[in-house]
Amino acid sequence: MRGNRGFTLIEVIVVAAIIAILAGILVPMIFNQIDEAKKTRALADCKTISNAVMLFRKDTGKWPYYMPGDCSFTYLAILGSGNTPANTSGDWQLGLNDVALKLILNLPSANPPIAQTCYNGKAQNYFSQDSPDPWDNAYAINAANFATTDPVWVISAGPNGVLETSAISQTLNDLLAGGDDIGIRIK
Repeated sequence: MRGNRGFTLIEVIVVAAIIAILAGILVPMIFNQIDEAKKTRALADCKTISNAVMLFRKDTGKWPYYMPGDCSFTYLAILGSGNTPANTSGDWQLGLNDVALKLILNLPSANPPIAQTCYNGKAQNYFSQDSPDPWDNAYAINAANFATTDPVWVISAGPNGVLETSAISQTLNDLLAGGDDIGIRIK
């Protein structure tokens, strides 16, 4: 019978080495899954916003970009809540008065409410929550393009917070190969 002896130094070192090897393998895999989950959430949010815009268009017959009031002014860009993303191309025309996603899609908390006269009196509540993307940046819509034939994007600037897609681009991340923008093209 051996008695109450502890572990030898070699045994402790071997166990510590095995734990270190497993941690070295598992930790990067876990962090990669967290990054992928954030990208998946951003894409799902873009789809939700896109669906709300399309439903708005179906109900009212107009794209949602008129400013409240007399309907003679339109938004150049529509931003959700969160930090304003950096604008690499300069053509997104993001401004301080364009934080309008909840106003345009008429969240219950939107004040003032949407200008119904601009939308044939048919606008309803299309969006239940205006939250920033997983990196705390605002989702953006290049609303000026609703009046043109250029594409309209619902876009997240991605992890780096920089819009790397031109407002008139046919594809995502056209300004920088390997860019990280996440978005859905509405039209």
